[in-house]
Amino acid sequence: MNKDDLQRYFVAGSQDFPTLTLSEYEAKIVAMMQTGITAYQFREKGAGLTDSATRLALARRLQAAAKAANVRFFIDDDVDLALAIGADGIHVGQDDRDIRTVIAETPPEMIVGLSVRNVAEMQAAQAVAGLDYLGVGPIFATTTKADAADPLDLAGLTTVLAHNQHHLPTVGIGGISLATLPALARTGLDGVAVVSLLSQAPDATTVVQEMTSLWGMTE
Repeated sequence: MNKDDLQRYFVAGSQDFPTLTLSEYEAKIVAMMQTGITAYQFREKGAGLTDSATRLALARRLQAAAKAANVRFFIDDDVDLALAIGADGIHVGQDDRDIRTVIAETPPEMIVGLSVRNVAEMQAAQAVAGLDYLGVGPIFATTTKADAADPLDLAGLTTVLAHNQHHLPTVGIGGISLATLPALARTGLDGVAVVSLLSQAPDATTVVQEMTSLWGMTE
């Protein structure tokens, strides 16, 4: 995969916009595709969008918007949905489906990402053939994932990344703010995945521009 696709990676689902109707949420995500993000992960959790037909139709529409904006479109965890729409990629956590099973079930061109939370998980990931990138975190405390592991902080992140022996592309996630971006850029991460930094921003385009400037990311 092109690691530049990880630079500005937005993760969200309807649960991250609890005051919006489904149509308003969809419009919000479509608008987000135009801000300069490089990837979007469709992540529906909890009491969010549970109707499978509605979920499929929405995913198809958001995928089309992502394609038009040249934004990579990922599905969180749901392999069946990713296969049904031909998503650019699938991302799974350590407590989701077995990563080797996911890789076996997906076509070679589909990008497969895995979350790692510590040194042991980073080391284990090095032995997984067909893995395309790693999501590392949470780096800082986060409120967007109820079952999040303890935060790594910068020192812990550096230690975990030092065990990425195969130099798999990495995206950091968890409690990321504009203030922490310069320090994160110096760790060797290829990009950052954010939720509330953009979902709660009054002007997401300005925030994405600031992300680009602070990180020294390519346009």
